[in-house]
Amino acid sequence: MGTRLFHHCSGRDLPDPARPAFNSFVVSGNLVTQVGFGLEGHTAWKDLPRIDLGGAVVLPAFADSHVHFLQTGLTFLGCRLEAATSLDEVLDRLRAHAVRSPDEWLLAWNLDETMLREKRLPTVAEIDRAVADRPVWISRVDLHSAIPNSRAVAWARRVHPPAALHHDYYYRDDYVVLFSRLMRDLPRPMKERALELARRRCLARGITTVHALEGGWAATNDDVELVADFLARPGFHGVVYHQSDDPGLARRRGWPRLGGCLMVDGSFGSRTAALAAPYADDPATAGVVYRDDANLERLVSLCADQGLQLAMHAIGDVAIDRLVAAYRAGRRRHGPRPLGNRIEHCELPTSAAIAGAAEAGALLAVQPAFEVLWGGPTAMYARRLGPDRARRTNPFRTLRAHGLPLAGGSDSPVTPLDPFLGIHGFVNHPTPEERLDLSEALAAFIVAPHAFAGEDRLRGHLRPGYIADFVCLSRDPCQVPASRLRDLRVDRVFVGGQEVSTDHSQEEPA
Repeated sequence: MGTRLFHHCSGRDLPDPARPAFNSFVVSGNLVTQVGFGLEGHTAWKDLPRIDLGGAVVLPAFADSHVHFLQTGLTFLGCRLEAATSLDEVLDRLRAHAVRSPDEWLLAWNLDETMLREKRLPTVAEIDRAVADRPVWISRVDLHSAIPNSRAVAWARRVHPPAALHHDYYYRDDYVVLFSRLMRDLPRPMKERALELARRRCLARGITTVHALEGGWAATNDDVELVADFLARPGFHGVVYHQSDDPGLARRRGWPRLGGCLMVDGSFGSRTAALAAPYADDPATAGVVYRDDANLERLVSLCADQGLQLAMHAIGDVAIDRLVAAYRAGRRRHGPRPLGNRIEHCELPTSAAIAGAAEAGALLAVQPAFEVLWGGPTAMYARRLGPDRARRTNPFRTLRAHGLPLAGGSDSPVTPLDPFLGIHGFVNHPTPEERLDLSEALAAFIVAPHAFAGEDRLRGHLRPGYIADFVCLSRDPCQVPASRLRDLRVDRVFVGGQEVSTDHSQEEPA
């Protein structure tokens, strides 16, 4: 790739993104070797090829700390329902996709009934009236429950006879078993196409690194290796977290980490996140705990003995309390680790859990877009949890005040691959005292994910010795009103100093 000079830009770096740190820089191979002001006028660089960045604001590229990469790509091949506002629109989208798609299954994704006019999920009979000639599987937006049509119900009875519909949808263990079987049987060429679509969408949003949480009930080990091999190709970067209790594959591949969405509990949307008090809109349940204390302690000790970082999913207060207790006990028993164990989501922590997580040296992978979509006094959190608990969800400022590192992510396909939506969520939290400032929000999507993976000496800054992944923007984020941060888009994206396409027309239609 040689050496080249980039100039005519307003270069920014963290921790102070408002201050221009350079207006020109040199890249050799894929590394930044020099940054400064007016380098294009220096005789040392006069013979280098030059790339004029047109006065753009330049930032280090974004990273997403929590992506289900294969599933994200599959949503671009299926019927996407996140924009639907009524049951009629859901059914119309299913019909239209059935006309376009020759696939044996109709897979639909990202249905959020709290955004529909009717505030309910479709029934099996309603889906049958839209598509009856093939099985239909509609994944709820949280990927913790799904609604089938009659053909899919018949399939479920064959492959998992104990499966039982709960109000016309599958959830809890039945959902896990059935979704795992469905994903396993999808053809490999379809999965390969899905991975390419996920990569394109990431790059179009300025994301050049993902933490890919793969496997477990959502994919086979072969699928995990397919994703890992794809992410190892030049032009993009991924860190794989194998969602398994078995470290065998991680050790064989040399990954110093295990887990991801290894679930301690479920989600608020499906009423499976584990709570100390019942759900406000369904007092008959307080959620589900999927792992007992002995299981958590065994996993923590296993990873400590194997030298692996552990990442686990905990959303409700009960689940977070239990996971934090296991992490604290592990730290007392095994000492501090080179990389702290991760808590994925951590949406409703108690005060005791926050203090305990800090004592345990935990790292928190959080999804601030959840507050954009479901926070506030009238949205899903308030309906499921009631107003008092809803005001305590995702307490970012409190977590930071206790010294807990926060890495931003999307949980895609649960929320879009869009770092500016997440940055908006940090800065505009519905509970004002839990808001972060813009520099903290940017750092959570630029620097922190690399630190969580032990790659922060190579990625996350535009300084000599760092990988030259960067984005160009025509608008300065530090000059944009906080209420409009979600509207920002990148104009150009460079990976290792090479420009990559951000052509949205290459993406599959929703």
